[in-house]
Amino acid sequence: MSTEDAVFQCYYGGNFVVENGIKVSYVGGGILSLESKPQAVLTNLMESLNESIWQQRIWYKLPYEEYSELKQLCNGDQNFQRMCLAAVWTKAVDIFLEKEENGDAGDGSHVDRVVGDGSHVDRAVGDGSIGDGAAGDGAVGDSSECDRVFIDMEARVEQNLAGFVDEEEHDNDESIPLNSDCEEGERRYVRCKKGSGDIRIEQVFDSIAEFKEAVIDYALKEGVNIKFTRWGSEKSEVRCSIGGNCKFRIYCAYDEKIGVYMVKTFIDEHACTKDGFCKVLKSRIIADMFLNDIRQDPTFKVKAMQKAIEERYSLIASSDQCQKARGKALKMIQDEYDEQFARIHDYKEQLLETNLGSTVEVETITIDGIVKFDKFYVCFDALRKTWLAYCRPIIGIDGCFLKNNMKGKLLAVVGRDANNQFYPVAWAVVETENIDSWLWFIRKLKSDLKLQDGDGFTLISDRQKGLLNAVDQELPKVEHRMCARHIYGNLRRVYPGKDLPKKLFWAVAKSFNDYEYNRAIDELKQFDQGVYDAVMMRNPRSCSRAFFGCKLSCEDVSNNFSESYNNAINKAREMPLVEMLETIRRQTMILIDMRLRKAIKHQGKFTLKVANTIKEETIYRKYCQVVPCGNGQFEVLENNHGFRVDMNAKTCACRRWNMTGIPCRHVLRIILNKKVNPEELVNSDWYLASKNLKIYSESISGVNGIGFWIRSGEPRIQPPPRPTGTKKKEKRKKGKNESPKKKKKGKGVQEPPEKRTKVSKEGRSIRCGRCSTEGHNTRSCPSVGVVNKRWSKKTPDGVSQSMSIGTNEGTSQRPSQPSQNSHFN
Repeated sequence: MSTEDAVFQCYYGGNFVVENGIKVSYVGGGILSLESKPQAVLTNLMESLNESIWQQRIWYKLPYEEYSELKQLCNGDQNFQRMCLAAVWTKAVDIFLEKEENGDAGDGSHVDRVVGDGSHVDRAVGDGSIGDGAAGDGAVGDSSECDRVFIDMEARVEQNLAGFVDEEEHDNDESIPLNSDCEEGERRYVRCKKGSGDIRIEQVFDSIAEFKEAVIDYALKEGVNIKFTRWGSEKSEVRCSIGGNCKFRIYCAYDEKIGVYMVKTFIDEHACTKDGFCKVLKSRIIADMFLNDIRQDPTFKVKAMQKAIEERYSLIASSDQCQKARGKALKMIQDEYDEQFARIHDYKEQLLETNLGSTVEVETITIDGIVKFDKFYVCFDALRKTWLAYCRPIIGIDGCFLKNNMKGKLLAVVGRDANNQFYPVAWAVVETENIDSWLWFIRKLKSDLKLQDGDGFTLISDRQKGLLNAVDQELPKVEHRMCARHIYGNLRRVYPGKDLPKKLFWAVAKSFNDYEYNRAIDELKQFDQGVYDAVMMRNPRSCSRAFFGCKLSCEDVSNNFSESYNNAINKAREMPLVEMLETIRRQTMILIDMRLRKAIKHQGKFTLKVANTIKEETIYRKYCQVVPCGNGQFEVLENNHGFRVDMNAKTCACRRWNMTGIPCRHVLRIILNKKVNPEELVNSDWYLASKNLKIYSESISGVNGIGFWIRSGEPRIQPPPRPTGTKKKEKRKKGKNESPKKKKKGKGVQEPPEKRTKVSKEGRSIRCGRCSTEGHNTRSCPSVGVVNKRWSKKTPDGVSQSMSIGTNEGTSQRPSQPSQNSHFN
């Protein structure tokens, strides 16, 4: 029979101490509150009361009972057992103890009560009232008198409790009135609560700087134009800056008696009218006000600062003030970033402490005795274990430029999840993309991801020379796929004026089998021999699906998932180094959490990748015809070309089913008239929804800020040079194969495109009409005096007519035109 947190209130209790973990504290007015800290047995509580207590009369009632229902309590009697049983559910019992000294409660009041068995009880009520009564049925005397007595007593209890304050609750409250000696009768002073904007007479401060901050808060809150008229280390004064007969004045000075600064004069009377300005609102104050806004958005505009000040405080700030404030805020933020950069070794130790088992490497170089940053690498243990356990053994590697003042490169490794979306694995920062940096990065990956010699793994990248050499040295057996999109972009740069057909090139890359590959190559050769030779020099087999392995269930011919990741961290790449690394880490945590919630909500055995692929292939099955061969084998004709399908082995000659693991159009045509769910024919476990849920079940652990970083003892690193001048946001230059304008998404109202009236000259070469040379026109022709040579044009009847014009001998002359007045002749 135990009760949790049982509370016992003893009325008219004496000064006694209860042991066995029971806390006894005076509440006031002769009332005791007994609170059980541990889960104590109620029986032990009552047994702990000594004999002197039991010699007094003890009464009890449950919290929901009236005072007229008091029951006498003796050690071990029936009422005691009932109280123990009831206390298990009520969690509280009210116990009443009698005083022995003729019922004297200490205030001269006296109450005589006859309770239950006719025994006489002397009670001190506390308000001087006296009550008599007798009852033979367990009730306490006259009910009305008893109620009045205990109601008055309850009022006194509430009054005493209201006046009681537990000082432990306010130990750290700075707004407590000052009490230097904590002696009774000592004078108390009020402190100013930071940010409240309240100033009053006899308010105390620890310094003049604290007083000035309170004045600024007051000026912003009231929207008044005030200024400091007296400065000093021990005194300061504030008056109205508008002038006239305004009596407003605040004077604060050091008081030697109490040892703090006190507001000794405060005249809060304004005879002037608010003009919307404030002289105490300096650029440093504005910088502090918008520090977090500028930290989150370094492009925060001056006009936005002015508008915010006017809306919040009804004050006007000049553009000069806000411009200076913005500069100071950026300097403060840059100081923070420089401190983080200088302590990057401490940041490394913090990452290793919060994410056990992770790999974090910082490499530096020393030049003329100055330690400078060189490389940084991080692979979190949670990401590494997840990729090794649940992701396909395929990675994409790419490098992108940093847009901060360090001007380095960010190298990132990205995998594929069960829904064919990118999954970040590791990233590093290096100075340049050369063979040394790529070798260093590949060796780190080789150790963390257990790549060994690359056998059984697939890597997708562009044709960066340093990366190609590093992969050949460290991963000689890896399946290295080249990004087809990069190859196509390089071809467009080689042939800028030639209309290189995009369709022909991608037909080569997306060929699933030898038949499709050879046909696409032949079409490319027929189009242009030069283009064909350029494609063959880049080894198209390295970017064509016809030569990829089928174990990974991945048909990627481009490194788009790495490009997507680079685009996702685009804003982070503009930040300083440590802030950029922290932003990338936080974005990864947000990404994992977001996809975890989607994975939990997803219903189905496989991810959406399977459903989308089947939907795309279903469109083309209407062009197929099925010829059964028996024993689960079929021949499917598509455009009069046959493909052998083995339903038992789950293979198709087109290799789509083999490579992706998802039924192709030929298989979908076979099962068209059968009651078979296409998802039942998926022969790859990489697309399981349960696997996708496991991928995002573990995330990176949080990391403490710079204030918690333990100093590692490593030398501080010299920060990179600070940017000078106004930083202009440069847009990425798009390649020739990219669209000049990005298509707008959404269903919002858009302006109609401008109507074209002339044919665009984009992509057309200029030819000079004088010397017939490309690249310039007759106005800028360097060949002065050369005969005009115009190419021949065809007349409507198909006859070529020379358009040359010249004056030299041997050149054809333009026939003279008749004069407009010739018909008068």
